[in-house]
Amino acid sequence: MAGPQPTWQRGDLLARFTIPGEPAAKGNSREIVKIGGQPRLRKGDKALDFEAIAGMHVAKLPEPYEGDVAVHVRVFYASHRPDLDASLVYDALQTRRVKVGAGFILEPRLIANDRQVRLKIEEGFVDKDRPRVEVAVYKASQKLVGGAA
Repeated sequence: MAGPQPTWQRGDLLARFTIPGEPAAKGNSREIVKIGGQPRLRKGDKALDFEAIAGMHVAKLPEPYEGDVAVHVRVFYASHRPDLDASLVYDALQTRRVKVGAGFILEPRLIANDRQVRLKIEEGFVDKDRPRVEVAVYKASQKLVGGAA
């Protein structure tokens, strides 16, 4: 017998914005580099370029939202070839550490951490003339749905 099941619902809109360009598939964009003589994995140049562009377009709050969120991502690729992968978009939403001189500062963005994303709706389309990512971020709440079977 199954009782009510939890599910995530989207609530109030926190932000809506568009990022020009198309995200690289995070899993396919790693490269090996040597740092201090040790091999390390890092994001590839295409992924880093997208993150830099995304950082300029992501809606920012004076204090990042710390509750659970639902994110609706519509990726418009230039062709059918790329895998649908919005993981770089979620990375771009979160507060990040930025190196300044010998130390680091925190750059607040829309949310504190991408672990807050509890509902992901991802769609892929083709627009060869204007590749882009349209993002809507909502507050999320957990609700119980259904009933006994």
